Amino acid sequence: MLRGTYSHITHFSKFILLLMLTFTFLLFSLLFGILALVPFYGSGVMAMLTSPDFKDVSVISAMKVIQTFNTAGGLLLPAYIYLWLCTPVGTKFPGFSRTTSFLPLLLSVILIVIAQPLVGLAAELNSHMALPEWLSILENWMKDSESKNEIITEAFLSTTTAGGLLANFMIIAVLPALAEEFLFRGALANLFKDWTRNIHMAVFISSFIFAAIHMQFYGFLPRFLLGMVLGYLYFWSGNLWLPVAAHFTNNFLTVMIEYLFRKGYFHTNAENFGLDNAAWLSVFSILAVSGTLYYIYKLTSRQGTKENGVYVSPESRYRAK
Repeated sequence: MLRGTYSHITHFSKFILLLMLTFTFLLFSLLFGILALVPFYGSGVMAMLTSPDFKDVSVISAMKVIQTFNTAGGLLLPAYIYLWLCTPVGTKFPGFSRTTSFLPLLLSVILIVIAQPLVGLAAELNSHMALPEWLSILENWMKDSESKNEIITEAFLSTTTAGGLLANFMIIAVLPALAEEFLFRGALANLFKDWTRNIHMAVFISSFIFAAIHMQFYGFLPRFLLGMVLGYLYFWSGNLWLPVAAHFTNNFLTVMIEYLFRKGYFHTNAENFGLDNAAWLSVFSILAVSGTLYYIYKLTSRQGTKENGVYVSPESRYRAK
């Protein structure tokens, strides 16, 4: 009944609407997550979450429940509601109008695998970045926030059981890939593409927000780079499921590398994986990523689709204006 209600409002108004939906649903998903834990942890659940003991398995399980509520209810749901409200009646959501064939999906997975040395190089460069002396207070706050996030991430990934691996598979790989691609590519990047009439600006802005919202300064550059790759993959294919597959692959690699490291099969954990790559491998990664993206672009640009009875190719639909 409300489908397309806000499809004709200004781009700025749509941006404010998306912000309001996201922050509101993040708040309520956090509250619902806490309420869901009360029957199992009692009234002390708030104290447990604010001062968590990361050596306690039950505490980690509770935090994973909160993470699930935040991702599904605070990111995926508001993105879907925004698209429902702002997509005109009779048209499909952006990126959902095309069938997904096997080869582009496979290439999207390969794209992220060969991008790992490049992401590792970006992470190493990011680790050497420092703010001016007059911003030392801000830098110290970011370092403290970074260390806390690293502790939480390590606690989440710290498992050697099949059940723990399956839980991390869903919480860290599947759900964030769906939620973040719906929000940052399906909603946000499309909004800025229509607003600026330039896909390069749309990819840049949405990637910047994608990296910044994680609140990890020393992980900003690799996330920004990943956002750029996912953004171009989305616009050049016209298919949201390709960046979803690529994003899932990136997160799945993190989960599997950490799992295999803790099982003793790898000598490097997920955080440090790829940081000691040879220079030639990084150069190869840059060339391979560029070539694969271009091939996906050429492959999908030959595959048009009918939208409202009109034959439209991804190339014409998302060409920068």
